[in-house]
Amino acid sequence: MAEEDRQQIRGIMRGLDRMTARAVIKITLDVTANLIEDPNQGSVTGTPIDTGWARNNWVPRIGAPFEGTVGDPGSADGSQQSAGQAQVLGYRVAQGKVFVSNNVPYIERLNEGSSPMQAAGFVQRAIRKAVMEDFAP
Repeated sequence: MAEEDRQQIRGIMRGLDRMTARAVIKITLDVTANLIEDPNQGSVTGTPIDTGWARNNWVPRIGAPFEGTVGDPGSADGSQQSAGQAQVLGYRVAQGKVFVSNNVPYIERLNEGSSPMQAAGFVQRAIRKAVMEDFAP
């Protein structure tokens, strides 16, 4: 294979890496945004809000899920969420997987529909909405 062909292939691969990284960034940020929408304002993807603790514990991270929780019950500290979003903006494919996690002890119950504020499956709807809006024809 000629050097010119190799350079062309490398250029195509770099372009694919950039496109993939942009798609991962967009989906990750959109999923996070969907999950923190206010269900009181009609969002079908937002986390139910009582104290704001669950809502503010959706933390995006590169490489491994965020461990622990942000603040404590009754806390609406979104600092880790903001830091995670900033980290994701610099994502590159070589960095591996991207996660959006929430470790409050009752997040599964909320997603199962324990709150009258939001129907069961809001996490899945948040993901579906991001993917469909970002990639639907």
